[in-house]
Amino acid sequence: MRTLIIDQDSQAIKHLEKLLNEIAPEKKICGRCGDIKTARQWLQKNPLPDLVIAAIELPDGLSFEIFKTLPKKPPVIFTCLYEKYTIDAFKANGIYYLLKPVKRDELKEALNRYETFFSPGEHAGEIKFIVKPGKTSWQERFLVTIGRQMKLIPAEDVAYFFTEQKIVYLVTFQKVKYNTGFTLEKLEQQLNPSSFFRINRQFIINISAIVKLLPASKSRMQVVLKPETIHDTITSFGRTESFCNWMLGGFEMA
Repeated sequence: MRTLIIDQDSQAIKHLEKLLNEIAPEKKICGRCGDIKTARQWLQKNPLPDLVIAAIELPDGLSFEIFKTLPKKPPVIFTCLYEKYTIDAFKANGIYYLLKPVKRDELKEALNRYETFFSPGEHAGEIKFIVKPGKTSWQERFLVTIGRQMKLIPAEDVAYFFTEQKIVYLVTFQKVKYNTGFTLEKLEQQLNPSSFFRINRQFIINISAIVKLLPASKSRMQVVLKPETIHDTITSFGRTESFCNWMLGGFEMA
């Protein structure tokens, strides 16, 4: 198991190596990089690692930039002194977010999540999505009517879908609302599950629309979206755990 560490702090790297040797000695350190430029060069010259542990704040920028142009993205455990990059980390193929200094039990939990979603021997970066048999493509565009005109809306421009008085609307990131003519059940089958998730009976959301998460109860979560909505965006009781797994890179569709 090959693990790449990206961090400018040599003491933080030594601390991580010590913890890894104690918790998971089979996860061999295959490289150490201190900035974005060095990490990009390493990834160009070496096989993709099975796992990356990356500090977010580096001397030449945020480590998210390292993974944007990779054709295959390895799973990443992000580390940071602050919590403010949590959502960005999930969007950048992050499977866990650890606050510095990294604690042994929390690192162990992050590695357990890696083992849950990435089977031994599978190539890194291949997140396992469980979808309906035979499903090979997803709806990429929606045709909507505006008066006498029709317009194509790319799926990536859709912040969320919601139902109101039995009509399902899509709302774009530009805050424009359109009638879709679909049901949420039909959309669940046609939308790419790596980008969209149904959080409750009323909403299917794009992961890029998530601003922050707030506890709503012991087993439910308030999802704050952009653009803002006056409707209920609290996860259903039976969907909260699956929602969290989805944000962290795993998805399961019944």
